Amino acid sequence: MLFVWAETVIIREKEEEKRSNINELERAIRLHNQLEARDAQLRAEAQACQARASAQEAAATSLQAQLQQAVGMRGGVWAQDSIVEEEGLLCAVGNRGLEDAESAYVDPERMRQPRCKGCRTREATVVMLPCRHLSICPECDRTALACPLCLTLRNSSVEAILCQMGPIKSPLVCQF
Repeated sequence: MLFVWAETVIIREKEEEKRSNINELERAIRLHNQLEARDAQLRAEAQACQARASAQEAAATSLQAQLQQAVGMRGGVWAQDSIVEEEGLLCAVGNRGLEDAESAYVDPERMRQPRCKGCRTREATVVMLPCRHLSICPECDRTALACPLCLTLRNSSVEAILCQMGPIKSPLVCQF
């Protein structure tokens, strides 16, 4: 009888050990599946980041090429600068000669209101974007596809409120 009892105890211990091993194996399988899912997620994120980086690199290369092309074109535009400056139009990019406060001073007595480069009759009050030229009137803005000064395709435009310069010590006086 003692032998049967010992045999039963050993069988129970083996069954408990077997259940424990099965539970541990199931836990390891669940952990393995979780790690595989996390690995797949991280690989997808890495691939998306790689694609984003590649797209941004291509955009940067394109912008660099456009910038170099614009700088290269700039050599043929120097003669036009004097015309543009005479008409009171300033480009946001590549303004030469405006390095200090004296050279940036605008004499209100000599200043003329810029004329629209589209119709050449009305006052230019619309700033073209992205080139930032103040070049056309609101009426011509409705149909303009590009800046008439630099022929840059426009993204949008903003109507500017032009102010008359007061004496140096007083602020700008806007006429509405």
